[in-house]
Amino acid sequence: MERKRASLLTEIVLIVIGLLFLFPIFYLLQMSVKHPGIFYKPLTLPDRLYLDYYSQALSGAFFRSLANSVIVTVGGLGLTILVASMAGYMLARRSDRLFRIVFLLFMTGMIIPTVGSLIPLFKLVNALHLGNTRTALVLLYTAGHIPFATFLYSAFTKSIPRELEESAAIDGCGSFRMFWYLMFPLLLPATGTFILTNVFGIWNDFVTPLIFLNSPEKMTLMPMIVQFMYNKQSTNFGPVFALCVLAMIPLLVLFIFTQKYMLKGLVVGSVKG
Repeated sequence: MERKRASLLTEIVLIVIGLLFLFPIFYLLQMSVKHPGIFYKPLTLPDRLYLDYYSQALSGAFFRSLANSVIVTVGGLGLTILVASMAGYMLARRSDRLFRIVFLLFMTGMIIPTVGSLIPLFKLVNALHLGNTRTALVLLYTAGHIPFATFLYSAFTKSIPRELEESAAIDGCGSFRMFWYLMFPLLLPATGTFILTNVFGIWNDFVTPLIFLNSPEKMTLMPMIVQFMYNKQSTNFGPVFALCVLAMIPLLVLFIFTQKYMLKGLVVGSVKG
């Protein structure tokens, strides 16, 4: 009986904590459809849907900035997965001293603060004539995420039996086909985990695009939302809330379709079959 009460109390506490985390999302949604007459009454719920904020938000540069964010995010994550998956696989399968040193060099990238490297990165980007380009952002995000992704792929590769590769080699499978047709599909949980834990940082990044981009046509969503707010020069924050809701939808869709891979990734290696 005492155990049931403790379990019920735990469930109640978790539900309350979950509602606290969901409240900002609820507040964001209801503010984006609230009539101007009651907009500044936070405790008053909207009695009808007011969609003019969304029409104002979509009339600006939203779709252009959305396309820029998609290009930068997909490019950065995709290039990181391409490089880190192969690097992590080799570092996990080779025990030579040279590869252990290389692995430690990869790991040192995880302790270097991003803020402390902004000035040399800015000089490097300009020296390579990549200033004010989306390519620069893709390369910067790739370089910043490779250490963690390599560590993640290396750890997941160690949980995969070597006998699978030996069997493929006996059947005449080459190194290239062995990795992309055998190993990489087995690393999908690691890929899903990496995407879900890093996509938010790239998608919601405000500082990096603001520093390395100066053209409005190439600006991503987060700086565009701030510029939209200041360009209006008014106290009408309804369209800003609407823009935030629209910017949140792609991440929500991505989470729905990839959460199963993250859940698998969190338990890989914890139980031996």
